[in-house]
Amino acid sequence: MVRILPRDVLRGRPTVTTSDVEDAHQKIAELFCSHDLVPRSQGTSVDLKLRSLHRGDVGIEYLDYGAEVRINPEGLEDFHLVQIPLSGHALMQVGKEVVESSPKLATVPPVDRPFSMTWDAGTPHLIVYVRRLALASVAEQLYGDSPQDGVNLGYAMDLNSSLGRAFVRSVVELHDDMISEPGRGAPAFVQNLLADTMLSRLLMAMENKPADGDIRNPGVESKLIRRFRELLDRHASEDLAVPDMAENLGVSVRTLQLALRAEVGATPSELLRRVRLDRAREMLLEAEPGQENIVSIAERCGFSHQGRFSATYLETFGELPSETLRR
Repeated sequence: MVRILPRDVLRGRPTVTTSDVEDAHQKIAELFCSHDLVPRSQGTSVDLKLRSLHRGDVGIEYLDYGAEVRINPEGLEDFHLVQIPLSGHALMQVGKEVVESSPKLATVPPVDRPFSMTWDAGTPHLIVYVRRLALASVAEQLYGDSPQDGVNLGYAMDLNSSLGRAFVRSVVELHDDMISEPGRGAPAFVQNLLADTMLSRLLMAMENKPADGDIRNPGVESKLIRRFRELLDRHASEDLAVPDMAENLGVSVRTLQLALRAEVGATPSELLRRVRLDRAREMLLEAEPGQENIVSIAERCGFSHQGRFSATYLETFGELPSETLRR
């Protein structure tokens, strides 16, 4: 997993500090939402350190209370948070469900109900902020769902899983671009791509559930993947490029790549090649020797290089195209 040091989070940005509990409560309430902030030991002060940076629909915060505290928010309503402890231990309770978080497990608070958290002393957090409507828009692109009440993510993210690690990497990429010096950051379209990539990886790293609470059936392909397969069926023999396919589907190349990798475990190019190979095999099996030739069939299926076609065909089906044709 990518290791993130507290001093590196939003380095160079102003750090808000205070030891007064009420002042700390007010600053966090202004940034996030109404809540109760209670030090675990009566009369204990805090040692708040806060850095924050937002761009468009996303933001990154560094938050350390410097003391053991209990936090009781009323619900986030119009934004999601992913809370990643950089060290130490924290606990979140939603109803009867309890999540114990650490640098290996992030918490994702609910947006529509009260919850409570206890952060141990020495538990600085990197917090990812995402507007609810922005995440719902990306979810619709990926899954074809447009739930009226938004996306229900669940409460925890395994940061040691492959998808959890991919999410953290996307956060680091976005973070590093956000803190770059003026004029040295990525172009606007790349900034949007970095944000979309992070949102896509957030969805994929969670046990994503529609708003009605039913867990998505992992055996059912998303609307985006179904539309991609239909596109291949119609146009596989044409000169297709991945950007053209993504544009046809109304998503970014990165969104298409992430969706296919998460659901199918393959890239767009790999799936396109497999569809073309399957089509070529069908045509070879149906052809009469002497009436059809391999070069013609390969070209009609989108293969322009005969040598590469034969080698890929052999690797996929265990026999040469000429052997299939002679059957």
